Amino acid sequence: MKLEWLRADIASARRATTFLAVLLTGSLLVNVVLAFLTVRLSDRERVVLVPPTINKTFWVESERVSAEYLQQMAYFLMQLTLDVTPHSVDHQASVLMQYAAPASFGELRTAMAATADRLKRDGASTVFSARDLVVDEATQRVGVRGQLTTYVSDRRVSEVSKGYAIELQYAGGRVFLKAFRETNPNDPLETQSHPATAAAAR
Repeated sequence: MKLEWLRADIASARRATTFLAVLLTGSLLVNVVLAFLTVRLSDRERVVLVPPTINKTFWVESERVSAEYLQQMAYFLMQLTLDVTPHSVDHQASVLMQYAAPASFGELRTAMAATADRLKRDGASTVFSARDLVVDEATQRVGVRGQLTTYVSDRRVSEVSKGYAIELQYAGGRVFLKAFRETNPNDPLETQSHPATAAAAR
């Protein structure tokens, strides 16, 4: 009788040992897979950048976003570019460059560096007051016009009418800045000099 009990105990111990071995092997395999995935994903980082304040609904397609989204992005990029001081221009430029389209990165960085150098040299600050804004949804461009006021040592030295064209690009789930350039205040999207664009805007 005792021999049968002993045999049963040995069989039970073997089953427990086998179960623990299988469990340990499974745990080891899971750890190996997790380590492999960690290494694979360690050099991948996805950054989704949107305007800090979203107050309108919008839609996105494969290559375009709605006029409402373009409008909000334009206001956000305008603030980064035109509402600057000698102390804030470097930080705002670095934020803006996170939105730069790869093909336009060098051009935008050069333009922002030139603006920063000028503001620091003159001790000047600028503030832009937008008067109106027009969106060309077909070409993903935004035209804006308003007053650009320049201050030096808290003294207003100029206030001039300005127009700007902001070219955006939607790709890979993100909106990129292709160009931010000064244009004619009476025709910020330059539709009069580009008949095809004028037709598309209609």
